[in-house]
Amino acid sequence: MPSAAFESQVVPQAVSEDGPVWPQSVVTVVGNPRAGSRTAAAAASVAELLASELGTPYRIDELIDLVTFAPAIFEGDRAKDHPALENAIDLVSSASVIVIATPVYKGSYTGLLKSFLDVLRPGALAGAVVVPVTVSAAPSHKLLADHHLRPVLAELGASVPVPGVILEERDLEDLQVVLSHWIRTNAGIIQATTIALQPVAEPTPAR
Repeated sequence: MPSAAFESQVVPQAVSEDGPVWPQSVVTVVGNPRAGSRTAAAAASVAELLASELGTPYRIDELIDLVTFAPAIFEGDRAKDHPALENAIDLVSSASVIVIATPVYKGSYTGLLKSFLDVLRPGALAGAVVVPVTVSAAPSHKLLADHHLRPVLAELGASVPVPGVILEERDLEDLQVVLSHWIRTNAGIIQATTIALQPVAEPTPAR
């Protein structure tokens, strides 16, 4: 796992009785069909560095490596009967920030990730900020997965307010350096969006 490379530049917001619900959770989803992939390592780095930059109200929940329960994802109507898949659905449906990572596969994101997103209920990602992370082997393909993924995320209700983390395989050799500018540029926008998406408290009825 990466070490925290930066001191947080985002000041956590004060919590009032009617303010945002803390802590905010950062969940990571990996759609690489190979276990222990470099895509998973890159996604974990993004989540850890982002949570560190956002500050203490943001906690990292577990990394969901879809390949570890891939057979359950492809079972159609019976998919939700599997505990690991049900847990993953619950985590992403309640997350504040979701880092979704995929290699560029045949000009798009992987079928494994698409099948998982298809299992989610309509609007499951409403209220969440999603950060796409894509890893490509060639510069000419680097934008393809991000381009195809965003409409699906929007259909599920997610907010994607910042550019994705677009990586080439060569970037993985010195990932923290590659990520430093992206984190500093976008962490504040991500935090502001998560706060804006918090449910508004119902007013207390006058007596």
